[in-house]
Amino acid sequence: MVDEKAWAGITVFVVALVAALDLLGWLPAGVILTVGVVAAVLLLGIGVLVLGEIRDGVRGGR
Repeated sequence: MVDEKAWAGITVFVVALVAALDLLGWLPAGVILTVGVVAAVLLLGIGVLVLGEIRDGVRGGR
């Protein structure tokens, strides 16, 4: 579970950094779109992993 939290934290940090650079006008739109898509896919993957661990924990608790 710690790895998923670390990846989520890193992803949020990178997205915030890219958003700040976008507001300053230092990044082209293609980079922003690419980072956004990668972040969305990564966070969805983390969500699936976490849900799988929760499901396995519920099965093991019975």
